[in-house]
Amino acid sequence: MQKSMMIYFNPNSGKGESQKIANEVESMLRKRGLPVFQLKTNTKDEALKKIASEVNNVDRIICIGGDGTINVLVTAMLRARKVVPIGLIPSGTVNNFAQKWKIPADIKSAMEIILRGKLRSVDIGECNGQAIISSLVFGSLANISNEVRQTEKQKYGFAAYGYNAIKQIGRNHSYQTVFFNKTFSMSAKVWVCLMTTSNYVGGRKYLEQTEDGLHVSMLNNMKINKILNLSYFALTGNLRKSTTLTAFDIKEIVVRNIDEERIATRIDGDEGPKLPVKIKWLPKLIQIYVA
Repeated sequence: MQKSMMIYFNPNSGKGESQKIANEVESMLRKRGLPVFQLKTNTKDEALKKIASEVNNVDRIICIGGDGTINVLVTAMLRARKVVPIGLIPSGTVNNFAQKWKIPADIKSAMEIILRGKLRSVDIGECNGQAIISSLVFGSLANISNEVRQTEKQKYGFAAYGYNAIKQIGRNHSYQTVFFNKTFSMSAKVWVCLMTTSNYVGGRKYLEQTEDGLHVSMLNNMKINKILNLSYFALTGNLRKSTTLTAFDIKEIVVRNIDEERIATRIDGDEGPKLPVKIKWLPKLIQIYVA
């Protein structure tokens, strides 16, 4: 018996057009005689429960949204210990994950990719039981991002983060942290720490070449001259040639703060768990439809 396809989306995320897109996608699939239903949720907890209860009843899931929406979907799969193929219809603010895998924002073009059925297994990360689709960040930049409201993201897009970042430069607040796993331990004073699953961040290629594992980039303070240096290397895809940061690749790491201040993380554009966190790389774990 053929299983149904599920269209998953959050009507409040991204640009606020998910319901309209979901209706169009459902209409396209029903015209082809394919069984399909919509699953829309308004909160993360609701989504995690509903997706987990449905994942065994579907043979593929079409996800409408950006990195945050994909994150919730994959987190639910991790917790249900069931992974099914994912088709992407990008409609978020940045869509870093979709841009990395060259998934078009045009609905018809994205649906053609899904219906052709070419699957690719891709790497993700995990942090305290939550998926990392594209990136995890902590430090002052995460605090900046957590201050950006959804309405600001919808109105100003990625520029909302840049504006808030500029306001924070003079504060220059760093956090004492320790990184460790079975083979090494390192103390670090961190203004910002970025971990990514690929060589893309913010919808742009920031690393020329990558190795297997999560890519860690750390900066211990921020000044105007460092912004200029980092911006040049990031925009040319050679961030690790910059002399202003520490960078390495890892497959598993624990990060904790040394002082009593609780340090927030930001995962795939949304607020994540506070330190301490255990992070690991999950190679080839999920399957997505690609061109």
